[in-house]
Amino acid sequence: MAERTEGRGGVSPGMVIAVASLGAAVVTAGMQGIAPALPAIQDRFDLSPAEVALITSVYLLPSVLSALAGGILADRVGSRPVIAGSLLLFGLGGGLLLLDVPFWTLLAVRFAQGAAFGAVLSLTVGIIGDVAPSGAAAARGQSRRIIAMAIAEAVLPIVAGLLLAWGLGWSSPFALQLLALPLAVLAWRVLPPLVRAPGRSEAAGKRAENSGGMRAVLRAPAVVGVQVLAAMRFVFKFPVITYYPLLATGQLGLSPATVGVVMGASAAIAALTAALTEKLAGRWTSAQLIAGSLVVAALSVGGMAAGEWVALAIVAMLVFGAQDGVYGVAHNVLVTELAPPGLRSTYVGLTGMVRNVGKFSAPALFGAATLVLSLTQTFLVLGAAGLASVAVATRVAAVQSRLGPPPPPSS
Repeated sequence: MAERTEGRGGVSPGMVIAVASLGAAVVTAGMQGIAPALPAIQDRFDLSPAEVALITSVYLLPSVLSALAGGILADRVGSRPVIAGSLLLFGLGGGLLLLDVPFWTLLAVRFAQGAAFGAVLSLTVGIIGDVAPSGAAAARGQSRRIIAMAIAEAVLPIVAGLLLAWGLGWSSPFALQLLALPLAVLAWRVLPPLVRAPGRSEAAGKRAENSGGMRAVLRAPAVVGVQVLAAMRFVFKFPVITYYPLLATGQLGLSPATVGVVMGASAAIAALTAALTEKLAGRWTSAQLIAGSLVVAALSVGGMAAGEWVALAIVAMLVFGAQDGVYGVAHNVLVTELAPPGLRSTYVGLTGMVRNVGKFSAPALFGAATLVLSLTQTFLVLGAAGLASVAVATRVAAVQSRLGPPPPPSS
């Protein structure tokens, strides 16, 4: 019989969702929260641009694998110790970087924090799915997480910039990462522990996990389609974030300040539509919402590439943000709905790994395409790829409709 989770001390699902959302938000301090400090770090250690890039790459690289590794571990020992331990590691790393450490120590700590970052981002999706596995409730829970992350991504760089402006030193933004320490304690107290089904010994559980856990995940219904859709969100998002500013300033004549305002407004719209996805989930399944988002994303990038029509390019970026909010929530719901019973964390971890690969590879592939195509042509190719992937979403929607909603969480 599959394993299950249940609340600790009668903690409400809303509290679990809140802690998971805050956990996902606080680990964004490892990227957005230190971005304003990168020039100061470069000056402190006399770094070349390539060496500055290491600060980011050593953080993101371990997250590719830690999402899956954390998921497998969570299905063995429960999400609570993995999330709480990862937050503890993340916060302790931030405290260590407040000291005057050498550059190699900075990179080593960043690597460890990146592993924690990948595990927390992945497992918070799964823990919300444990208490709100499908439908409007799942959309509501997953939207809270995305909104919390969006707020953190907006606020943390501002706070980091203020710390630097006050003359507190190059390492001062790492103090924001200390927020993970009390959150680790809260996660341990609030998140549900793993409860093994009656009559199933721990040794028997481990034997089953070792022999068939990952195989069961890879044989789950529509697993390939779900992973393709996981990658496609970032196949769109990261090239747009990277290359829309180049298109807007270089070919459309917008100022960098205007581009910043447009992209900020797009992110705000994404947070708003994420909050509204709960209402959409009452009418369409998560896979159907993803299919619609892909159509809108494809049309949006086509609008970005529409020659001299500046107004259309601006509107296209705003519409792109609208679909991204829906896509993010809908895919998180899809993952929790189609995950095999008792292996949700492993399934979510696999999805997190695929998402991280998409984040890494999509900008590089888009850039490689610009070596043989113009920037506008490459945007059009991206749009065509999005329209082609609608067929994948349609097939997943058919499987989802055939299976019906997952059972409610055990109590």
